[in-house]
Amino acid sequence: MKIALVGPGFIAQVHAQELAGMGKEISVVAGTSEEKARAFQKAWHIPEYTLDFDRVLQDDISVVHVCTPPVLHYEMVKKLILAGKHVICEKPLCTSAEQARELCELAREKGIVTAVNFNVRYHEACRRFRKKIQAGELGRLILLHGSYEQEFHVLPAEYSWRYREETAGPMRATTEIGSHWIDLARFLTGLEITSVSASYGRFTPERYVKDGMMYEEALPGSEKVTVDSDDAVVCAFRLTNGALGSLFLSEVTHGRSNDLSIEITGTQKTISWNSENPYQLRSAAKFGGTLCETNAFGGGFPNTFSGFFREVYEDIDTGRPSPAPAYPTFLDGYQNAAVCEAICESAGNGSVWTDVK
Repeated sequence: MKIALVGPGFIAQVHAQELAGMGKEISVVAGTSEEKARAFQKAWHIPEYTLDFDRVLQDDISVVHVCTPPVLHYEMVKKLILAGKHVICEKPLCTSAEQARELCELAREKGIVTAVNFNVRYHEACRRFRKKIQAGELGRLILLHGSYEQEFHVLPAEYSWRYREETAGPMRATTEIGSHWIDLARFLTGLEITSVSASYGRFTPERYVKDGMMYEEALPGSEKVTVDSDDAVVCAFRLTNGALGSLFLSEVTHGRSNDLSIEITGTQKTISWNSENPYQLRSAAKFGGTLCETNAFGGGFPNTFSGFFREVYEDIDTGRPSPAPAYPTFLDGYQNAAVCEAICESAGNGSVWTDVK
């Protein structure tokens, strides 16, 4: 079984590291920059690099990891599916729900293994969280809220593909960090988001680029650019069982490195988790105070990738998807894309309540 990787950027380094830890070798790396592709090939001792995407469609390749910007996913993944390759795709699967649905249906027809890298659900504490909900410890679920905050997009910041609609699509905070939160909420509760009311924060649409960095004010020799995607999101939503929820997303909060928090309230108990304290679950019952449950050996961020890859490759090794995979599939990618699309639509239409189609 030969593995190919497309898009030798930051997240591809994590893919390569975890595959190496599993004893699986990448045979080909494909990119658009010869310098980056060759550097990646050298760093990970990969036999071959290519600038021709069609190389990974050839018969000797069985599995392809897609680590490219979101807008490129649809065309690439569709070709991979039609060529019969097993596909592990970075999130979001697509920025269009209709495109994601098409890929989901094509993959089902072909009988191939497909997965979307929603790795957050692989934190050990999140697995414990889900088991408690499934065991009925919380009672009937009635409230769900949380946030995902980062500081990486506070200006000045690197002017990368994330700020260009032709590569990132019309959304940024919604799909880049919000998609992880949405998947985790679905994974923990087993519920679907049915409608949303959202507002976008686009705080500095006009920016100035110099030497690859964006600034709020013009500098000598800088070039003016427009960034229309969302820096922050405030969203209320409803769930399939009638529960209510809220979500706050920000890529411009100082001091927040990778801060995802989620709290779920049932009729019997409330439980919460935070990614910057990943080993802990906090729970509370009426008049019982708040208790902290810690597993110091639960594993951190890298372990989430290895857990994800192990489950996916169990199916890949058999050559077919299991009837009910535990890992996030293209179906999860499609349902996630539908929620993100509804958030974007609501935000662009005066925060009107919008059904998730």
